[in-house]
Amino acid sequence: MTNVGETSVPTSTGPLGVHREHSALVLEHLVTHGSATRSELAHATGLGRGAIAGLTARLIEAGIVRPAEQDPTGDGRATPLSLAAADHVVVTTVLRVDEAVATVASLSGDELARFDVPIVVVDDVAVPDDAPPAPRAPSASALALDANGIALARALAWAERAGRPIADVTVLVDGAVAGTPAVVVNDGRLGAEPVDVLGELRARVPGLRPVESVLLLPLTLQSAAVAAAVAERAELPGVDDVLFVSGDTGVTAAVVTGGAPLRGAHGLAATFGHLPVLQDGVRCECGQRGCLATVAAADVVLARAGLDHLAATRGHTAALEELVTRIAAAEDRARWSWLDAAHWIGRALQLVTPTVDPAVVVVGGYWGRLVADIDTAYRSNRPTIGGGALEAIPAIAAARVGADAALVGARWQARERLLAEPLLLAG
Repeated sequence: MTNVGETSVPTSTGPLGVHREHSALVLEHLVTHGSATRSELAHATGLGRGAIAGLTARLIEAGIVRPAEQDPTGDGRATPLSLAAADHVVVTTVLRVDEAVATVASLSGDELARFDVPIVVVDDVAVPDDAPPAPRAPSASALALDANGIALARALAWAERAGRPIADVTVLVDGAVAGTPAVVVNDGRLGAEPVDVLGELRARVPGLRPVESVLLLPLTLQSAAVAAAVAERAELPGVDDVLFVSGDTGVTAAVVTGGAPLRGAHGLAATFGHLPVLQDGVRCECGQRGCLATVAAADVVLARAGLDHLAATRGHTAALEELVTRIAAAEDRARWSWLDAAHWIGRALQLVTPTVDPAVVVVGGYWGRLVADIDTAYRSNRPTIGGGALEAIPAIAAARVGADAALVGARWQARERLLAEPLLLAG
């Protein structure tokens, strides 16, 4: 069975299948560091020279690796080897608080180009009663998808101009990715109802379908929280189980367990924002009452702090920055608005952490800058059994990777999908 967001491709057989682990070591080095001689590969991977000679011969025969240049010695040992697909790139898009971002990166993850497109929501304008009916203004979700389409089109055009074939296109969204074909649900920007984001982008970006037909991997729709969790886990050596939470748009979360994303039977694992934490609370757009999103989403916190007008005029990014500034200055309205949200975030963590049992809870976005308040709320109601041994479990820490965590994680996931099936990299 293939989970949502994963790729199903034929498994390598024959000599490459037998030496899959050794092949992965060699290919990982070539992807990360570029061309290398057989001697350099033996030193970097710890494999013997004989093993490297046989393995690289099979990789060359399969068209996955090729000699970079002619060897003057004639014995092959000094010939640099490179991936046949070394010139390929990965394209990744993400919807942020006020903008859509698309990047083009090498297989090693080095960013080559970035395109930022603002998401502009125009308020309704009053018109005379006798004026003819105006066309209905596009919804906020449509405007977000429009911006995403523009950013993606610019990234695809850049790759074409640069002569760089595209190996993977990953579209990151805040909501859960579920179903076949994959749709987005419970998205803070796109709404609670299912949205066929890939279909919407295909309609907006005419150049996507031709690119899609030659991709090495199928077009991927992925949770931004999952991608960010993958990137953050890489910064925590020896940690396998991570819960990632953030609240810059809606309330997003993801779990990485055993090094792999936990998706659940329907792709809905870690739908954190729709935990009903407040009995008889207000009705959420998902249909439940008292969801975490109704008391801790950014729009709710900003409105209680009196910053919703600033968000409408200058954007959510500026409003969240002002919120954090006012909290640091102990401004009463901002402080109490945030502390109420932190209380419910802590309560939600108290519900989730005993079930998932993560080693670390990583807090991203503006929540990460206020992580001490979340930690305090969480620890205000901890078990006292075992002499209080459970009070410090788990660690709660601010995210380390930064605003690009989801982009970094998605690139890493694309590379891992490629390396898992070496024949995809054949020239």
